[in-house]
Amino acid sequence: MTDDNRLLMVQPYSQLVQKAVAAGFTVYSIWDPALETPEYLRDVAEHSAELLLTDFSDVAELRRLVRETAVARDVAHVLHLGKEQTMLPVAEEAHALGLAPNTPAAIRALNDKAATRELLAGHGLSPVRSVRAGAPGELAPLLTGFDLPVIVKPCGLQGSAGVRLVHAAGELADWTAELAALGYHGPVLAEEYLRGPEFSVETLSAGGRHQVIGITAKETMPPPLFVETGHVFPAPLPEADAAAIAGLVTAFLDAAGLTFGPAHTEVILTGDGPRIVESQARLGGDRIPSLIRIATGFDIEAAVFEALAGRPALPGPARATGCVSFFQLPPGPIAAAGGVEQIAALPFVREVKFRFGPGDVLPVTRHSRSRHGYVVTEGPTPEAARDRAAEAKALLWVEPEGTPVNAVRRIAAATPDPARTLLLIGHLTEPIRLAKSLGLNVILIQHKDKFQPEQAELADVTLIADYTDWAVLRPLAEAAHRIWNFSAALSLTEPGLEPAGRINDLFGLGGTGHRAAHLLRDKLAMRRHLAAAGAPTVAAEPLREREDLRAFGDRHGYPFVVKPTDLTAGFGISLVRGPQDAGPVWERVRETRADGVDRGTTLYEVQDYLMEEYISGPEYSVESFSFAGRHVVVAITEKLVGAAHFAELGHAMPARVDAGTAAAITAATAEFLDVIGVADGPAHTELRISPRGPLVIESHNRIGGGRIGALVRAAYGIDLTHYTLAWPFGLVSALPGPPEPIGAACARGLVGRPGRIAAVEGVEELRAHPDVLAVDVSARPGAVVRRMRDNWDRLGLVAVAASDTDKAVRLCEELIETVTVRMEGDR
Repeated sequence: MTDDNRLLMVQPYSQLVQKAVAAGFTVYSIWDPALETPEYLRDVAEHSAELLLTDFSDVAELRRLVRETAVARDVAHVLHLGKEQTMLPVAEEAHALGLAPNTPAAIRALNDKAATRELLAGHGLSPVRSVRAGAPGELAPLLTGFDLPVIVKPCGLQGSAGVRLVHAAGELADWTAELAALGYHGPVLAEEYLRGPEFSVETLSAGGRHQVIGITAKETMPPPLFVETGHVFPAPLPEADAAAIAGLVTAFLDAAGLTFGPAHTEVILTGDGPRIVESQARLGGDRIPSLIRIATGFDIEAAVFEALAGRPALPGPARATGCVSFFQLPPGPIAAAGGVEQIAALPFVREVKFRFGPGDVLPVTRHSRSRHGYVVTEGPTPEAARDRAAEAKALLWVEPEGTPVNAVRRIAAATPDPARTLLLIGHLTEPIRLAKSLGLNVILIQHKDKFQPEQAELADVTLIADYTDWAVLRPLAEAAHRIWNFSAALSLTEPGLEPAGRINDLFGLGGTGHRAAHLLRDKLAMRRHLAAAGAPTVAAEPLREREDLRAFGDRHGYPFVVKPTDLTAGFGISLVRGPQDAGPVWERVRETRADGVDRGTTLYEVQDYLMEEYISGPEYSVESFSFAGRHVVVAITEKLVGAAHFAELGHAMPARVDAGTAAAITAATAEFLDVIGVADGPAHTELRISPRGPLVIESHNRIGGGRIGALVRAAYGIDLTHYTLAWPFGLVSALPGPPEPIGAACARGLVGRPGRIAAVEGVEELRAHPDVLAVDVSARPGAVVRRMRDNWDRLGLVAVAASDTDKAVRLCEELIETVTVRMEGDR
């Protein structure tokens, strides 16, 4: 005998399976593996009693699987709440077994646009002139007598795909070609162009009674496209208009014979009253169920299964407004992108999705599937919810290959207030955007090799100059201070740290001065300063000629390290294991002095080298922030380096160290920063736990690279860039002490073997993983991969979040293996 709680679902989204199970159902699921990622289907399977896979394009096989599974599992209900394309054959098989909640005729009346028009016309509802053709190429002769423009649309597609406003019959050829590109050759519809605001009506039916859950206001792209760009729930409508729309929709559902389940019906409120555009026997897409939950607390997805179990529920009154707004960006290849973390951190943002990154191509938006992502916000009113969505979208930045663009173009600010004016030296675009979001006025001095047009749009004033040359920078800074009287000078980019320190000293602005910034940049000067102060350090001497290598080894033993005095990212570092290495190491030094930095940056020359004792032991980095001389360790990070080079291969936080080791690292970092003279702002300090205790390798008065900022946000909930920009202006309170972790995070570098790249695979799937914080892949087909020497030789980086460090490290190791870099000649 059939148990009433056995449910067969076709194409059930993961959250629907979970909510069906929560309602007491045992769920058997059918999916097409080509339509979702393996990770997503594993989640569906985890909550299903059984997951069966088939090709949905093979309708006969789908019918067979539905029929045989329903009989073999003795299910009580067959439910399809996914895409419309396969609903009708599933409904027909279920109806033949007596397991369908609706008749096939009802499903056809809603999902088939031509059938919807015939039904409405037959019942005298929503009069709209229309004509149906069996194929796109047969439509033109049928338009005789229509007032142009007209709407043309395929009867069997969704998501605004193929919906166009046609002003002349000659435009039909392009439209037909577009449908062919979508693989569609079926029946089409032409109908009169309805003018007026657009809405959708979300309903839930049970026992043939239709409950209007609410009405959503819709925003669309301008004609000739009608792709939805945003929704607001509940729609701000006069009561009479809302009643007229709701009455029309329930009358239509009655006429269609729908007895159970959700429906999503689209309506235009014309000057002659509401007119139905189309309907679907499913839940609304575009995050509309989320908007309903935000506004009313009512979970329409869960309510479907409660109603199926005989426990119908009703929504309460709206207590807020939900808004979803889609990003609209110019199409083209992306060089860099960011801001999603800042959007997600806003208190009124409920969801944000932007799946594109460096190397991706933003598509032309022609239908809902080619949109660029969205943000969901909550507000007390529709206006507030929309404004908050616009505010959130302004934080997204995309720098394409070519002209930079952003989601929202900013309007030039008024005359800067000196007390809220910041001088930024050589920043990337994202910190400028964040500074503006804090209400700061920004005077930007940027190097010509790093300038991007979007920076000029964001900053109040932009000056282009070689800021690494103090003779050039000083007169510019003096003029800027005379005119705008800025209150702070900052840089978070390595070449700008010393110039910013000089400006702080010149105008007495506080913050980190030139002396401390120079000691952190010049590693030999740092070693000498630490030794003179009696602070823990190692022996270090300048490298001027080859003989110095032998002499240092004789005095201090082997191994020892040779490295540039003022570079980062592991560039140019060599390990001298014994006298036999002196010749090869000297040759590398000579070549680098002649050739300079050949990647990563154009703002460094490489001339000065030092030799220093090798520090053995496990390596860590410390992210700290100093508040008026008080140093707070925000995070201790495990660092992974290679045995044959000094490139950083990964980071994990919180570091898996005992309390004693953490205390020793914290004390060593504070002592080091005190001796160097860092009093305010961020620092990234690298050290090793040697047999003598913690010894500093190097440090920087900036945030660590390699996505460490993102790891800190995920593991501790602290945005160090926000603190860096806000602290000088009193816009953030000092941290009382080391924060407690709220999770864990890990980043791993993507490395390859020498050769020429043929293909890079698995990146898109990786970006779709819910626990991935960032995927940066610089590897491109045709690029030459060299032997791994430093951080610039990495092919990319993956950062993830997890509940603890062990899980974060395991997940990162697993996911990095899903990216395949195939080399030319591989089989």
